[in-house]
Amino acid sequence: MQEETGAWIPPGAADIALDRKLLKSLMRRSDWIALGRLCVCVSGLVLLGWLYERCFGTWAFWPMLFVFGGASSLTFYSLSHECAHGTVFRSRWLNETVFWVASLLFGQEVLYRRYSHASHHTYTMFVGKDAQMPIIQPAGLLQYLLWYTGFFYHIQSLRQLVLHSIGRFSARALVCTPASELGRVTRNSRLFLGIYLLAAVASIVLHSSVLLWFWLLPKLAGDPLMMTFAGSQHFEMKENNRDLRFTTRSLRANTLIDLFYWNMSYHIEHHLYPTVPFHALPRLNAAIRTHLPRPRSILGATREIVRIWWARVNEKPRTPGFVDTRP
Repeated sequence: MQEETGAWIPPGAADIALDRKLLKSLMRRSDWIALGRLCVCVSGLVLLGWLYERCFGTWAFWPMLFVFGGASSLTFYSLSHECAHGTVFRSRWLNETVFWVASLLFGQEVLYRRYSHASHHTYTMFVGKDAQMPIIQPAGLLQYLLWYTGFFYHIQSLRQLVLHSIGRFSARALVCTPASELGRVTRNSRLFLGIYLLAAVASIVLHSSVLLWFWLLPKLAGDPLMMTFAGSQHFEMKENNRDLRFTTRSLRANTLIDLFYWNMSYHIEHHLYPTVPFHALPRLNAAIRTHLPRPRSILGATREIVRIWWARVNEKPRTPGFVDTRP
C-alpha cells in the first residue's frame, strides 16, 4: 500500500483512499471475537455432525453427508487461510495452534501454505508468479471439472506433500519459499504424513471407522463445495493486472455461509487490505463499497465463469468480470 495525504491506497486502485485511523481500527485483532466465532462455528459443526450420524442408514444420509462435509471443508479451509495471514487471533500462540489444526484437517502443510499464499497476494493472477494459481487460463472443460470435483486438488496436494517430505521442490515452490525455510517445510511435511499414517494405523488396529465416516468421507463430499467458492474468487478474471478489482471476485454476503467461510465472501476487500481480520471485513466493505464491483451470489459467479469461458471457447469477445464504467 502507498501512503498519501494521511490515507492508504491499495496498489492498482488509486481511487480508493482509506483513512489511516479508520484502517488502524479495522486492523485491530481480538482473541475474544475470534474465540467466540470459533465456538459458534465448532458448535455448528458438532450439531451438523450429530444430525449426520443420526441419518446413518436412512435416505437422508447423502444430503446430510454433503451438508456436514461442505460446512467442515469451508471451515478448515478458511480457518487455515485466515490463520496463514496471522489476523484471526491477537495472541500468536492461539493463531498458530488453530493454523496447525485447521491445516492438518484440510491437508495443507502450514509453512508452504503461508509462503505460497503470500505470493498469491503479492502477484494475484500474474502468470508464473502467483504460486496459488492452479489453472492457467484459458483452461479446458476437463481442467475445470477436475477442479470443481476436488480431484485435481487432492492429487496435487498429496503429491506436493510427498515430494516436499523428501526434499524435492518445484520451480514454483523454490520461487516463493525462502531457501532457509525449505528444511522446515520438509520437516513439517514429514510430520503431517506421519500423523496421517499413524491415524490410519490406529484406525486399523482399533477397528475404528470414526475417521472414515467423520473426516475422510465428509472431506471428499464437501471439498467440491469449497472448491466452488475458492474458484469463484478468481476464475475467468483478468490476468497480469495490478487492479485487484479486475482479478478478484467478491460474493454476496450470506450469514450462514459466512459463519463457516469466515467472511471470505468479502474477497476483493480481503485482497485490497489483507491485514484486516475477518470480523472487520463487513465494516471495510461499508467504507469502500462504492469503489467496488457488485458482488455476485455463488450461483451468479459460477454462471459468469461459465459464460465467459463459453464465449472464449467460441472465440467471442471476452467480457471481463468487472467492467469499469466510471469516468
